[in-house]
Amino acid sequence: MNENGKTPDTDADAVADGATERKPKKRGRLIPTITARTMFDFCVFGAIILAMLWIMLVFGLLGFYNTLMRDDVRQVGNAAAEAFPKRADDKSMLLLYRMRLSEIARANSIAAVVFEVDDQGQLRIVMTVDAIGNSAVEGDDNELFENILGELNLRYVFSVRDRVSNIKTSYGSFVCYASIHDVEYDDGRARLGLLVLKPYNVFNYQTNRILILLVVCTVIVLVLACVCAYFASRYQTKGMTDFTEKAKRLAAGDYDVKFEGYGYREYEILANALNDAKDTAARSEKLQRDIIANVSHDIRTPLTIIRANAEMLRDMPLDEKKRKRTAEAVMSEADRLTVLVNDILNYSRLQAGVIDFDFARCDISDVAKTVVKQFDALKKRDGIKIVADIEKDIFVDCDKQRIEQVFYNLISNACNYCGDDNTVIIKLAHVDGKARVEITDHGKGIAPDELDSVWDRYYRTEHAQRTAVGTGLGLSICKTVLTAHSAAFGVLSTVGEGSTFWFELDMCKPVKIGGGAKIQ
Repeated sequence: MNENGKTPDTDADAVADGATERKPKKRGRLIPTITARTMFDFCVFGAIILAMLWIMLVFGLLGFYNTLMRDDVRQVGNAAAEAFPKRADDKSMLLLYRMRLSEIARANSIAAVVFEVDDQGQLRIVMTVDAIGNSAVEGDDNELFENILGELNLRYVFSVRDRVSNIKTSYGSFVCYASIHDVEYDDGRARLGLLVLKPYNVFNYQTNRILILLVVCTVIVLVLACVCAYFASRYQTKGMTDFTEKAKRLAAGDYDVKFEGYGYREYEILANALNDAKDTAARSEKLQRDIIANVSHDIRTPLTIIRANAEMLRDMPLDEKKRKRTAEAVMSEADRLTVLVNDILNYSRLQAGVIDFDFARCDISDVAKTVVKQFDALKKRDGIKIVADIEKDIFVDCDKQRIEQVFYNLISNACNYCGDDNTVIIKLAHVDGKARVEITDHGKGIAPDELDSVWDRYYRTEHAQRTAVGTGLGLSICKTVLTAHSAAFGVLSTVGEGSTFWFELDMCKPVKIGGGAKIQ
């Protein structure tokens, strides 16, 4: 409730009554600038790529190292298995194969063990070789190999198809090659197992060097990514910074700025939109200056005349004839002011869309005749000759009041530019199912490059035969009304001969009445 006890109906009323206007909350951002955000996004993107590369490299390194180890152990195991004797006595086994197995182990940094399983399932180590080629036979100290064999699932190890498997023990992880060999001795046959073992440690000296190299490369890439992101973000946002500076100049009233797109489609679209807005703002400011100049000039003249005549009525003793003439002058100029104010109000309402059009069936011929009669006083005062060629009974669906306004504005415009013969020709006829209106003057015409501008608000040519009366809104009002009626309209003009303003409205279909007769 306001002070008068009334509830404000609008936000404007609420503000007028002292209500506090709630301002929208500003949405804060952790990264407040586009440059910083672009740089951040570049860095995050680079970090994601590096993380993916790290994941791929680490898992790839593990897989590569595992494959490399298995292939290496398989080759060494095959070499050891091929050298295994098929027939030998204990002495030859100890002397010959031990020497060969020691060479293979020393050359490839592997350990090997040859063992036999008796009928009771007990293991008997026949021979062992460590990674530096030292060998031992049954009866020597083979506790380490016995413990490793004790932890192995020998059934699984010897059942692997490609003979190579990864095993884990309390002594570490190994890649194991397993093969079984039947050997004939002088006193019988025996089945011996061969195991080739190589320690499996991913993070060994070689892989650690690779990982260190990866860390160094990652740091270098991150630094380069940050530097490149900084310059890239500066370059990418240079256009936006330039837009901002030019927009500030535009806001300060500098309409000479020109926005450029820097070759980017998005910037080109934004630049075109801002250039259009700039041109529109420049035209709007010019139009504001024009209306102030036009309206102030047009209003000052009748006000001066009204004041002068009013002073005459007040100060001078006038006879009845002079008094009447002076009063008529005051009334005429008052009417002129009324026309000016009405033009401004009508145009403002039309542009704001607050006027509802009331479409109804009407005889446009009667509308034209009614408007022509309004110019009788002008014909007597200024000697204007209006030639009307108006067909009867032409019915259209329109807003009668607004179409009257169109007729009035077009005829008034023709009177202002009628030429030396002071003649205005009005023609109304039906043409191909349309009501066509043509209003012609024999003035100096309109240059071709100005034909599209005559419908703009406050536009006036420099060829008025009489002192032009009005605000310059008449033709713009006509354009707005005719557009609302979906009417075709335009102007035909020849410099030195005159102009013809025309528009067309769709005629109503004939309506049947009693007896089968029709009316339009």
